[in-house]
Amino acid sequence: MVSIEIIKRLADGVSLLLVDDDTALLYSLEKMFRHFFKKIYTASSVLEAYELYCKHNADGPMLIITDINLQSQSGILLCSMVKRLYENQRIIAISGIQESEIFIEAIECGIDRFLLKPIVKEKLYETLRIVLQKIAYDLKLQQSQRMLQESKEYALTLLKEQDEFLKNAIHEIYTPLSIIIMNIDLLRMQGLDNDSLGAIEAGSRTIENSYEDMTYLMRHSRKLEQPESIKLFEFIEKRVNYFDSIAKANEIGLVLESSAEAKEVIVEIPALKLSRVVDNTISNALKYAKRPSEVKVMVGLKSKLPFFWVNNKGPIIENKEKIFERFYREASVKGGYGLGLSIVFGICKEENISIQIDSTKQSGNTFKYTFDTKKITMEME
Repeated sequence: MVSIEIIKRLADGVSLLLVDDDTALLYSLEKMFRHFFKKIYTASSVLEAYELYCKHNADGPMLIITDINLQSQSGILLCSMVKRLYENQRIIAISGIQESEIFIEAIECGIDRFLLKPIVKEKLYETLRIVLQKIAYDLKLQQSQRMLQESKEYALTLLKEQDEFLKNAIHEIYTPLSIIIMNIDLLRMQGLDNDSLGAIEAGSRTIENSYEDMTYLMRHSRKLEQPESIKLFEFIEKRVNYFDSIAKANEIGLVLESSAEAKEVIVEIPALKLSRVVDNTISNALKYAKRPSEVKVMVGLKSKLPFFWVNNKGPIIENKEKIFERFYREASVKGGYGLGLSIVFGICKEENISIQIDSTKQSGNTFKYTFDTKKITMEME
């Protein structure tokens, strides 16, 4: 048997709308339900019940108990009207007759439970427990949905603030970085060139590469990149020259090799994307290369498809799949944020550039990129 205390606990904070056109029965039901509900509203018609519901349903959770036959109207009509306002409204229907058609119509309308007259106390308590538990579940679900929405809004606010912070940070980095690089060039023009200046330039180039990664992430989210016709060898040659100071500062030789045929290849790709693929691959090759050693950059054609390879002599890559995951680093002592290769992987996926990594003690580590044949042409004389 259901405990009265359980029903009282479940009914706490829930109001009750009682609907019956039999005044005597309505009074008796109200008197009995006063043991469980602090707020009870009574109505004898569909219209009166609907007006009370519209007035009080926003005050908190409500249970409706209605007779099926209400003068010339039906409690099922009341159910339909209420469900249009709030589809999860819980309703118990009372009927003096047991007809399958009424039951089917009530179920289709969304009535939760049925009670037959004369009402048996044990059956009533069990029905109340079941429906009140549904209301309690509804409230928890609403609370969870509300918390989820609040969390979503908070996350969106954080993302907006983070976006603004990154834009400001990128701007603040660019100005002093440009000044440093320009002054390095001025000093060289004045005849000053030594290991210290080379180390400063190498550090500046490393910071600039990270700056370019952040710039790419900011711009890529806004879909600003447009494909360009780029002569692959000339583009990579410029990037190799850019990294030369970093290589020298780390006692590494940076060598570029290419076939005559490959020097005429033109690829269709946004320049910003190609620079991130080339720069991050060369940067990582230099970062993890043994000292002294050599990093070899190759541009060529294989089966009429242009490729770009970077090889170094460094630690064997144990996990070739995870190497492209954001923030993953096989050698944490080398520092960095693990963003570069994840950016490379995303670009290659978008531009249909295939990636292959070979890693052995004999030949070292080689990152191989092969371009889609649909995005290449040969320069015509």
